[in-house]
Amino acid sequence: MKNNPKKDLILHAGSECFARYGFDKTTLDDIGRRAGLNKASLYYYFKNKEEIFAAVFLSDAQAFVADLKTKTQAFPDVRRQIRFYLTERIRRAPEVQHLTSLPQDAPVLAQALETAQQEIKVLELAFLIDLLKRGVGANVFSFSEPSASIGECLFDVSDALKHETIFKGRRLQSRDQDFSKAVERMEHVLKLILKS
Repeated sequence: MKNNPKKDLILHAGSECFARYGFDKTTLDDIGRRAGLNKASLYYYFKNKEEIFAAVFLSDAQAFVADLKTKTQAFPDVRRQIRFYLTERIRRAPEVQHLTSLPQDAPVLAQALETAQQEIKVLELAFLIDLLKRGVGANVFSFSEPSASIGECLFDVSDALKHETIFKGRRLQSRDQDFSKAVERMEHVLKLILKS
């Protein structure tokens, strides 16, 4: 599929508007104004604001994961790569947190985002499982379980710690959430599982 400059412009403008105003307060006029396009141009590419939001979510999440993978691969040791990947995805959660704040009365949007989240999870798990398999192949790890089940468990723990911090922040109505305890707890889990 070819990139479409206008569609990319809309996604970029949508990302900025959703990050600044949130889903509820962002209007198609805001996105159009930011993109330098009229509303008719937006409707040519997207049916509604919800479809733009879902596309922004997927695009931003894919870019986030691609950047995280690149930075992870800069480490020469597979053990360090796994530690970095799982802790950094927690540490950097605020960068994409605005994409998870949805209104309660948006079931169609929730379904579209669930599908996009599953797509991103598949990408992330494939990368993590590949790292674990490389570690097993190089005799860095010796798991009795298949790398896929270990990868899923580590991913789920990382997600649970990240979401617990986000949930606490929302409950306390805090905008500035501290993910350092979640990162520290992930490090403890990894030390238990990925012993030297």
